[in-house]
Amino acid sequence: MPTILAYDARFEDELIALLGRDPDWADFTKADTLEVFKTALSTSRTYLCADRGCVCGYLRAVVDGFGLYVSELYVAPHARRAGHGKALLARIKQDHPDRPVYVLSDEDWYYEALGLTRSGSVFDL
Repeated sequence: MPTILAYDARFEDELIALLGRDPDWADFTKADTLEVFKTALSTSRTYLCADRGCVCGYLRAVVDGFGLYVSELYVAPHARRAGHGKALLARIKQDHPDRPVYVLSDEDWYYEALGLTRSGSVFDL
């Protein structure tokens, strides 16, 4: 069972190392983007997923007066298909039951498999 934590900078290095090992996500950890990414993590609604004491994923959402917009959802390849992404999505919805939560997606098949409903160019959580 994964543990979902509100973002804490104490886990920043572990998360950055995790993303740096994944070629599809390594752009977030490059020298010219790293500080922007760190700022985004701390100024957005960010959650970490830990399994067996190690960070294995995260979710970052942008918040405005209209709702929350999940811009990034990542689970490490070795931890996929264990419900971690679903747990991250459930946590943000649980923490914000009266606000709409939308998912910005480039992996539509995943959100469709979870049963989310498309609303224009986003998915409703």
